[in-house]
Formats: sequence, structure tokens, C-alpha cells
Amino acid sequence: MRIVGAVLLVMMLPLTSARMSAADLSGKWIMDGDVQGNAVSLACVVEQAADGKLSGKCQINGTENTEIEGTAKDAAFKFFFTVQGYTLTYSGTLEGDTMNGDIEVAGVTGKFSGKRG
Repeated sequence: MRIVGAVLLVMMLPLTSARMSAADLSGKWIMDGDVQGNAVSLACVVEQAADGKLSGKCQINGTENTEIEGTAKDAAFKFFFTVQGYTLTYSGTLEGDTMNGDIEVAGVTGKFSGKRG
């Protein structure tokens, strides 16, 4: 009976560790959002380190490029960048090749969604 229990435990370990690892945001992303009637569109290339740190570049509304930095843990992430004197903070969750969440800038909030592509 002990052998059966040990075998089951060993078989379940990969499932447990897979659930505990952070979702990977690496890749190209297109994100569309709105903050109080102001459209915010991003075209980003995101890199994620093994420790969950995020970095990369985003083109904002088809014009200005900026560096981003942030963190990811499990399916949750947060990144930010500064453009024209305003810091925009994106926080949300990742599910496969889609993400959804909130944008915060200058004390106001909005929503965004994105797709890997």
C-alpha cells in the first residue's frame, strides 16, 4: 500500500508544480483600453525573466515608443511606463493568449484587454 501511495504522490508532483509556475507574458501583444473616454492602444514586445520580472517596449497609440517594467506572479501581472509626464500602470490577469485588467493614470482608472500576436 505504501508503494501505491508513493507512486501517486510522484505522479501528482508535475501537476502541482505546473500550477505554481508563473504564466509567461513573453511575446508580442496588442492591447486596447480606455481611460475616461480616452483610447489607449499599445503594441508591445514583452520579455519575462525566470523570476517573473517584466521588461520590454511598447508603441503607444501608433506613435511614441517607451520602455516598460513590471512583474508577473502566477496569472497576475503589473507593468508600468511613463509617457508625456504621466505614468500608466497596467495590472491584470493572463489566460492563455489573452489578458484583461485595469489601467491607472493620474488618479483615474480604466479597463484594457489584449491578445498575443
